[in-house]
Amino acid sequence: MRSLKSLITAPLGLIRNRIFFFIFLNGFLLALLMYFFTEDNYEQQIFNALATQVKQSTPSESTDSILINSLKLTYNLEKFRLSVFGNKEIDALKSNIIRPVTFDLMTGSGACGSYSFVLSRLLDELGIETRFAQMKVGDAFGGHIIIEAKTDKGWVALDASYNLCFKKKNGELASFRDVQNDWAYFSKQVPSDYDPSYSYSGVRYTNWDKIPVLMPMIKGGLNIVKGKEAADEYSMRSLFVKKFSVLFKVTIVIYILITMLFIRLYIKQSNEIKNFNLSLLFAKKSMHAIATSKVA
Repeated sequence: MRSLKSLITAPLGLIRNRIFFFIFLNGFLLALLMYFFTEDNYEQQIFNALATQVKQSTPSESTDSILINSLKLTYNLEKFRLSVFGNKEIDALKSNIIRPVTFDLMTGSGACGSYSFVLSRLLDELGIETRFAQMKVGDAFGGHIIIEAKTDKGWVALDASYNLCFKKKNGELASFRDVQNDWAYFSKQVPSDYDPSYSYSGVRYTNWDKIPVLMPMIKGGLNIVKGKEAADEYSMRSLFVKKFSVLFKVTIVIYILITMLFIRLYIKQSNEIKNFNLSLLFAKKSMHAIATSKVA
């Protein structure tokens, strides 16, 4: 009897376990969505306040003036924090795995990377498109990270680590290529503590070899869609300036897919339970009929 009972109740237990699992997963994803939304909103409010400060301190509404004041504000904020947190190791789940821009803003512990993320996020709040330029230092790319901002006249180079932007002879801000093509001229504009190895000898915007197979496939697709030149200048890192926003959107997609799967499974299992109950009822009637016939 026990084996028969377990045989009968096992399918129902499996169905219940699946439903309980999806209910748990649904709650977990909702909690993640709430967390990512809260963190993204907090980050947005912080950088909105910084963007307001830039606007208030910029008498001219020209893009160059906004860029220069944003650069200065980032440098002043990060230089102080780096002096406090630079030699401290912060071993936390949030900083190690997600590493939001607010962490870079607070600590500056990522050196030029932190400076660049903060500047990029600030300019994004001001509605200015940016990309990360991985400078070639010696024989390796990424030895120094700066930001390039898009203006009506093209991209301009901004080095938040040194509060440095270059000006051409006509007074306009210079691009990376401008500086690269005439380093002898532009090198005279660097501060006294500038590292001379950051000589603008080359640049890359995305390390397409970082993840074998996957990254080259993405690059190949971009070559077709955008063209090779545009793909070469595409900055993948710019997508992750608003990390909590990205995580929120990804989780939303996962949540919708899981919910659709749960509804489909629920309908399927409801039908299975209904059919199982009918089969069980038929089996009981059959057993009752057999028992009755034996007694007779």
